[in-house]
Amino acid sequence: MCGSAPSLPPAVDPKIERQQAEADAARAANSKALANRQAKRNQSLLATGAMGNPAPASTSSVLAYGKDKLGS
Repeated sequence: MCGSAPSLPPAVDPKIERQQAEADAARAANSKALANRQAKRNQSLLATGAMGNPAPASTSSVLAYGKDKLGS
C-alpha cells in the first residue's frame, strides 16, 4: 500500500442536517404564506378601498370616452 488515505469530506451529523432542512422548509412555507396573503389582499376591492389606496378606476363606457366630444 503506497500513498496516503483518500481525502474524504468531513462526516455530517444527521441531526444537524435534519434541523437545517426543517428550518429551510419553515422559511419556504412562511414565504409562500406571505406571498399568498399579499396576492389575496391585492385582489380584494374592499380591502384595497378600506386601506386607502384604491386602484385607478378604468372607464369602459363608450359614452365616457366620447364625453369631451359631445356638444361641440
